[in-house]
Amino acid sequence: METLRGEYPNHTRAKELLKSQGFTPASVLVVACDVVTNGGCFTWEFESIFDTLEEEDCLPDDKSRDRLLAGLASLNNPMFLWDAGAFMTLAQTFNGELAIPEIWEPLSPGSLCLCLQEINALYKLYKGANNLAPLYNEEPKIFMAGCCKESGLAQLPTDLSLCSEQFERLHDVKQDLAEEVSNTVQDKKAEEIAYYIQAQGKLRSKLLSELKEKGGTPG
Repeated sequence: METLRGEYPNHTRAKELLKSQGFTPASVLVVACDVVTNGGCFTWEFESIFDTLEEEDCLPDDKSRDRLLAGLASLNNPMFLWDAGAFMTLAQTFNGELAIPEIWEPLSPGSLCLCLQEINALYKLYKGANNLAPLYNEEPKIFMAGCCKESGLAQLPTDLSLCSEQFERLHDVKQDLAEEVSNTVQDKKAEEIAYYIQAQGKLRSKLLSELKEKGGTPG
């Protein structure tokens, strides 16, 4: 994997984002780590990555380290495309929670959407891929559909249309879906999901733009 340090040269801002106590998206953490390690993070052992970041005084906290490692792992191994457990743990950590692979739990539709967007962002940055949706296998799509059904959704957000076939199979066909989709509760859920993923998308774009600003490169 080629480093993006030339495109995102702000070394000082990269260090700030890595050690920030606020929420920094996984895709931004990966780029920041790439900048600080000059691409070494893609070939080094995790211990070497952490040692270097500690030497640079920008070792992330536990949750940010979790997101960083998950982002790096997703680029090195696309197991999330066919394994529901791998996708679940990515969705957990990409949304700011420490991933616990041993514990299966339904996730919110918003967290699923954000996970898909973060994966797409990483693969666009480093592999030039625009949309991985056609590559997902049945198992992760069933997991996504089940989470949406568990949350009470009657209609999928656009970002989750890749699991529409699985969602229709899981949904209770006896319900009047036309009426359910149009009710105010469903409208509110759709608004909340849209607001969450739009806010996260704006944050990702803003922080990546800051890494593009010249200055702050090491001597």
